[in-house]
Amino acid sequence: MIMNKSFLSLNNLEKISGLFQVIGVLGVMASLIFVGLELRQTQKIALARTQQERSNGIYANFDALTTAGIDWQSAIIDNNMDYVFSKNLIARRNTYHMSWFLFENDYFQYTQGLLDDSIWNAKLKAFESWYNTCDLRPLYLSRSKFMPAGFVTLIESFPDRCTR
Repeated sequence: MIMNKSFLSLNNLEKISGLFQVIGVLGVMASLIFVGLELRQTQKIALARTQQERSNGIYANFDALTTAGIDWQSAIIDNNMDYVFSKNLIARRNTYHMSWFLFENDYFQYTQGLLDDSIWNAKLKAFESWYNTCDLRPLYLSRSKFMPAGFVTLIESFPDRCTR
Protein backbone atom coordinates (compact mmCIF):
# COMPACT_ATOMS: atom_id res chain seq x y z
CA MET A 1 0.00 0.00 0.00
CA ILE A 2 1.53 3.27 -1.09
CA MET A 3 0.54 6.48 0.69
CA ASN A 4 0.26 9.66 -1.16
CA LYS A 5 2.98 12.02 0.07
CA SER A 6 0.88 15.09 -0.57
CA PHE A 7 -1.85 13.80 1.73
CA LEU A 8 0.53 13.65 4.69
CA SER A 9 2.30 16.86 3.90
CA LEU A 10 2.65 19.43 6.69
CA ASN A 11 0.39 21.85 4.83
CA ASN A 12 -2.44 19.31 4.57
CA LEU A 13 -2.07 18.30 8.22
CA GLU A 14 -2.39 21.95 9.24
CA LYS A 15 -5.58 22.28 7.17
CA ILE A 16 -7.04 19.13 8.72
CA SER A 17 -6.03 20.33 12.18
CA GLY A 18 -7.67 23.70 11.51
CA LEU A 19 -10.84 21.95 10.35
CA PHE A 20 -10.94 19.87 13.53
CA GLN A 21 -10.43 23.02 15.61
CA VAL A 22 -13.36 24.73 13.88
CA ILE A 23 -15.50 21.63 14.43
CA GLY A 24 -14.43 21.58 18.10
CA VAL A 25 -15.26 25.27 18.57
CA LEU A 26 -18.67 24.76 16.93
CA GLY A 27 -19.30 21.80 19.24
CA VAL A 28 -18.41 23.87 22.32
CA MET A 29 -20.66 26.72 21.11
CA ALA A 30 -23.55 24.32 20.49
CA SER A 31 -23.07 22.84 23.97
CA LEU A 32 -23.10 26.30 25.56
CA ILE A 33 -26.26 27.26 23.68
CA PHE A 34 -27.91 24.01 24.81
CA VAL A 35 -26.89 24.61 28.44
CA GLY A 36 -28.21 28.19 28.22
CA LEU A 37 -31.56 27.00 26.90
CA GLU A 38 -31.77 24.36 29.63
CA LEU A 39 -31.01 26.99 32.29
CA ARG A 40 -33.71 29.26 30.90
CA GLN A 41 -36.25 26.44 30.94
CA THR A 42 -35.22 25.45 34.47
CA GLN A 43 -35.65 29.05 35.61
CA LYS A 44 -39.13 29.22 34.05
CA ILE A 45 -40.13 26.01 35.78
CA ALA A 46 -38.76 27.27 39.12
CA LEU A 47 -40.68 30.55 38.74
CA ALA A 48 -43.84 28.65 37.86
CA ARG A 49 -43.38 26.36 40.86
CA THR A 50 -42.93 29.38 43.16
CA GLN A 51 -46.03 31.01 41.69
CA GLN A 52 -48.00 27.79 42.18
CA GLU A 53 -46.85 27.45 45.79
CA ARG A 54 -47.87 31.05 46.44
CA SER A 55 -51.27 30.31 44.93
CA ASN A 56 -51.66 27.18 47.05
CA GLY A 57 -51.05 29.29 50.15
CA ILE A 58 -53.68 31.76 49.00
CA TYR A 59 -56.21 28.97 48.43
CA ALA A 60 -55.60 27.62 51.93
CA ASN A 61 -56.07 31.14 53.29
CA PHE A 62 -59.39 31.49 51.49
CA ASP A 63 -60.55 28.13 52.83
CA ALA A 64 -59.76 29.24 56.39
CA LEU A 65 -61.47 32.61 55.95
CA THR A 66 -64.56 31.06 54.39
CA THR A 67 -64.78 28.46 57.16
CA ALA A 68 -64.52 31.26 59.74
CA GLY A 69 -67.23 33.27 57.94
CA ILE A 70 -64.84 36.13 57.06
CA ASP A 71 -65.31 38.00 53.79
CA TRP A 72 -61.90 38.48 52.17
CA GLN A 73 -62.90 41.62 50.24
CA SER A 74 -64.21 43.34 53.36
CA ALA A 75 -61.35 42.32 55.63
CA ILE A 76 -58.36 42.62 53.30
CA ILE A 77 -59.18 45.16 50.60
CA ASP A 78 -61.78 47.35 52.32
CA ASN A 79 -60.34 46.98 55.85
CA ASN A 80 -63.89 46.84 57.14
CA MET A 81 -65.10 44.22 59.57
CA ASP A 82 -68.54 45.83 59.97
CA TYR A 83 -70.28 43.96 57.17
CA VAL A 84 -73.34 41.78 57.20
CA PHE A 85 -73.30 38.99 54.61
CA SER A 86 -74.81 35.56 54.76
CA LYS A 87 -72.45 32.61 55.03
CA ASN A 88 -73.39 31.62 51.46
CA LEU A 89 -72.63 35.09 50.11
CA ILE A 90 -69.28 35.15 51.92
CA ALA A 91 -68.41 31.77 50.38
CA ARG A 92 -69.46 33.01 46.94
CA ARG A 93 -67.47 36.26 47.22
CA ASN A 94 -64.41 34.43 48.54
CA THR A 95 -64.64 31.85 45.76
CA TYR A 96 -64.85 34.67 43.21
CA HIS A 97 -61.65 36.26 44.54
CA MET A 98 -59.90 32.92 44.87
CA SER A 99 -60.75 32.21 41.23
CA TRP A 100 -59.09 35.46 40.16
CA PHE A 101 -55.92 34.39 41.96
CA LEU A 102 -56.12 31.06 40.12
CA PHE A 103 -56.66 32.86 36.81
CA GLU A 104 -53.66 35.12 37.45
CA ASN A 105 -51.57 32.00 38.01
CA ASP A 106 -52.91 30.51 34.76
CA TYR A 107 -52.01 33.72 32.95
CA PHE A 108 -48.48 33.59 34.37
CA GLN A 109 -48.09 29.93 33.39
CA TYR A 110 -49.28 30.71 29.85
CA THR A 111 -46.94 33.69 29.44
CA GLN A 112 -44.05 31.42 30.44
CA GLY A 113 -45.02 28.91 27.74
CA LEU A 114 -46.09 26.30 30.29
CA LEU A 115 -49.76 25.98 29.29
CA ASP A 116 -50.87 24.37 26.08
CA ASP A 117 -53.10 26.42 23.74
CA SER A 118 -56.14 24.13 24.09
CA ILE A 119 -56.05 24.54 27.89
CA TRP A 120 -55.47 28.28 27.52
CA ASN A 121 -58.47 28.64 25.20
CA ALA A 122 -60.65 26.87 27.78
CA LYS A 123 -59.28 29.20 30.47
CA LEU A 124 -60.18 32.23 28.36
CA LYS A 125 -63.82 31.12 28.41
CA ALA A 126 -63.71 30.85 32.20
CA PHE A 127 -62.09 34.29 32.47
CA GLU A 128 -64.83 35.83 30.34
CA SER A 129 -67.56 34.09 32.32
CA TRP A 130 -66.21 35.29 35.68
CA TYR A 131 -65.64 38.80 34.31
CA ASN A 132 -69.29 38.88 33.30
CA THR A 133 -70.61 37.74 36.68
CA CYS A 134 -72.25 41.13 36.97
CA ASP A 135 -73.34 41.14 40.62
CA LEU A 136 -69.73 40.48 41.64
CA ARG A 137 -68.12 42.88 39.14
CA PRO A 138 -67.39 45.46 41.88
CA LEU A 139 -65.14 42.85 43.52
CA TYR A 140 -63.22 42.42 40.27
CA LEU A 141 -62.88 46.19 39.88
CA SER A 142 -61.37 46.65 43.32
CA ARG A 143 -59.14 43.58 42.93
CA SER A 144 -57.95 44.38 39.39
CA LYS A 145 -55.77 47.21 40.71
CA PHE A 146 -53.50 44.52 42.13
CA MET A 147 -53.40 42.30 39.04
CA PRO A 148 -50.69 42.33 36.34
CA ALA A 149 -51.45 45.00 33.72
CA GLY A 150 -51.31 42.52 30.82
CA PHE A 151 -53.80 40.27 32.55
CA VAL A 152 -56.21 43.18 33.22
CA THR A 153 -55.92 44.27 29.58
CA LEU A 154 -56.78 40.72 28.48
CA ILE A 155 -59.76 40.46 30.84
CA GLU A 156 -61.13 43.86 29.91
CA SER A 157 -60.89 43.01 26.20
CA PHE A 158 -63.84 40.63 26.63
CA PRO A 159 -67.32 41.89 25.72
CA ASP A 160 -68.79 43.57 28.79
CA ARG A 161 -72.24 42.05 29.36
CA CYS A 162 -72.73 43.98 32.59
CA THR A 163 -73.21 47.40 31.02
CA ARG A 164 -76.32 46.48 29.07
